[in-house]
Amino acid sequence: MIVRVILLAALVASAAVVIYGLLFDRSGQAIPFTVAGLLVLGVTAAVISVGLAKGAFSAGNEGRAIRAIGGALLGGLFALGASASLLVAVVLGYIRVSV
Repeated sequence: MIVRVILLAALVASAAVVIYGLLFDRSGQAIPFTVAGLLVLGVTAAVISVGLAKGAFSAGNEGRAIRAIGGALLGGLFALGASASLLVAVVLGYIRVSV
């Protein structure tokens, strides 16, 4: 239970950092804030995705098909979000280095 709370807190905090870096920060640190937030967001979403995949697999083994399909679908969405977040972080990191 405590791991879920920590993951939720990391997800919300990193999303807040990304929003701050994109919308509110007008200093020269906007891109580094955003990249750091996106990295934490991507890693957190990947960990959540693995946990959901594990839960979907065990639910499927126990014969709970609806829970297995729902967990797999939600886990896939988190995996897509993680990959997109990490991709944007890498692209913004390259932009920061080249500018």
